[in-house]
Amino acid sequence: MLKQSLLVFSASMVLNVCGFVAHAIASRQLGVTIYGGLYALLNAAVIAALPAAFVAPVVAQLAAEFRALHDDGHLRGLTDGVAGAFAKLALIYVVAATLGALPLARFLHVPVWSIPFVGLVAGASLFVSALRAVAQGTQDFFGYAISNSVEGIAKVLGIGLLVAIGLKLGGAIAGFFFGPLAALLYLGSRLRRRYAGAQAHRVRYDWRRILNAGAGAAAATIAVTLMGSADVVLVKHFFDAHAAGLYAAASLGGKILLYLVGFIPTVLLPQAADRHARGAQTREVLAGSLLMFALVACGGLFVFRFFGTAVLHALVGHAFDAAAPLLVTYGLAMVMLALTNALTYYGIATHRLGFTVPLFVCTFGTLGAIAMIHPTLATVVEIMVVGNFAAVLAVALALIAQRHSTSRRSTV
Repeated sequence: MLKQSLLVFSASMVLNVCGFVAHAIASRQLGVTIYGGLYALLNAAVIAALPAAFVAPVVAQLAAEFRALHDDGHLRGLTDGVAGAFAKLALIYVVAATLGALPLARFLHVPVWSIPFVGLVAGASLFVSALRAVAQGTQDFFGYAISNSVEGIAKVLGIGLLVAIGLKLGGAIAGFFFGPLAALLYLGSRLRRRYAGAQAHRVRYDWRRILNAGAGAAAATIAVTLMGSADVVLVKHFFDAHAAGLYAAASLGGKILLYLVGFIPTVLLPQAADRHARGAQTREVLAGSLLMFALVACGGLFVFRFFGTAVLHALVGHAFDAAAPLLVTYGLAMVMLALTNALTYYGIATHRLGFTVPLFVCTFGTLGAIAMIHPTLATVVEIMVVGNFAAVLAVALALIAQRHSTSRRSTV
C-alpha cells in the first residue's frame, strides 16, 4: 500500500511541477497581456470540466466493485461504455463552445477562434478523468501514475515546441491540450489491452444509489473549483488585459499553496472514514491533519511574504513583478480554500453533508461580490480572502451542528 501511495504521489507531483513549468514557459514567451488571456481560457476549461466531479467517483466505485468480484466482463463493458459516452461528450463540448464562441469571446476579451479550444481541453480532461477513475477503481495505480506523468511531460514539450516556433496563444492552448490527449491515448490503449480477452457485459446503473453516493463529493468539488477558478474569469472580463495578466500571475503563485497542502484531504478521508465506520472518535485524525495543514500553510505564507518576488521570477519571469503585492493575500485565500476542501472531505468521510448549502451560498456570494465590487485587483483578492474565510466558518459550523444533532438523536 505504501509503495502504491508513493507511486501515485510522485506521479501527481510530476504532473503539478510540469504544470508550473508549462506556465513558466508560456508566460515568458507570451508576455503579460496574452498570458492573461491564456490563463483565463484554461480556468474556463476547468469550470467547464466540472461534471468530472460527479462522474469520476461513481466510475471508480463501480470499477472497484467489479474488480472485487473478478468480473472482467463488466469491467470491459464499463470501460467501453465510459469511452463511448465521453467521446460523444467531448464532441458536444466542442460544438457547444463553437456555437457560443462569439459571446464567450466578447466576455473574456479573447479571440473568437480560441473558444472552441476551451471545449476541446474540457472534453479531453473529462475523458481522461473518467478513464483514470477506471484505473483507480481497479487499483491499476501504475497506469494511473504513468498517465499523470505522461500528461505533464507532453504538456511541457507541446508548449515549449509550439510557442518557440511563434504560434503564441494558439500554440500555448494546443500545448495544454496535448497533455490530457497524451494521457488519454496511453490509458485508452492500456485499458483496451487489459480487457481485450473479456466479453463485454452491459452495466446496469442504479442512478438513485449513484446520486446518493456522489452528490456530496460533487457538490464540495464544484464549490471549491468555482472558488479557485471563476475569479480569474471574472477578472479577465472586468479588467484590462494587462491587469488580468498580473492577476493570473498572482493566482498561479497562490495556487502553489493550494496544491502544496492538497495531499492532506487524501490522507484524511480514508482514516476518518475507517474510524467512523468502527464507531471510533475521528477528532484526533482531524486535529492531526489540521496541525500538519497549519505548519505547511504558515511556511508557504512566510516564503510568499519575504521571498514573493523571487517566487514570481521563478514562475513567470520579471515582467509580472507588479503582481508581487497580491501574492501573500491571494496565497492566504488559497490556504482558506484548501482548509475548506479538507473540512468537506472530513464531512464526507463521517457522512455529514449538511455543509453543502452553506458552502454554495458562500461560493456564489463571493463570486457575486467580485462581479459587483471590483475597483482594483487588491479589492478582488481581499474579497477572495473574506469569502473563503466565510466558507471555512460555514462548513465548520455545519459539521459541528450536524454532529450535535446526530448525538442528540442517538441518546433519545
